[in-house]
Amino acid sequence: MSAAPPAGAASGIEAFVAAARAALPGEDLARWKVRHFGPMGNVLVPLIASGEKTGTFALAEDFAADPAAAPATGDLYVVLDVEGRPALLYRILEAYTLPYGDIGHAPVQVAGRPAREVAAWRAIHWPYWGATLRARGRDVSMQTPVIFQRFRVLYPAPAQP
Repeated sequence: MSAAPPAGAASGIEAFVAAARAALPGEDLARWKVRHFGPMGNVLVPLIASGEKTGTFALAEDFAADPAAAPATGDLYVVLDVEGRPALLYRILEAYTLPYGDIGHAPVQVAGRPAREVAAWRAIHWPYWGATLRARGRDVSMQTPVIFQRFRVLYPAPAQP
């Protein structure tokens, strides 16, 4: 789930990254990407910020036109809130592609608590990705390539439970 950032979002990103550099002097923050979850940001950004959600998934097809833009181990992401303001910075610790049907118990443990059972995870992602792919003239299947990503929030630090 990734959406284009709202218009004008770039204005606060540089200041946010500068603040992260000041807070994390040992981290290499030279290159980063921007992630915006669109309307789902109301749910996902707070889960990430709290430390409850420690990973995510993306359709590999979303990066077919620009494979270099696909999430990869070591990538940094500035995550924007629904309004397009920088909310947090995370580093991808692990990223790999697997078929939708191979996503089992271990990968879904990075999701928010309600989606940590495979059936619940699929109940969320199958209809969402199905609608996304049908709009492109395709359909989701058990062989649909999905990019799994596990990350660690670097800035601001996750809230303590």
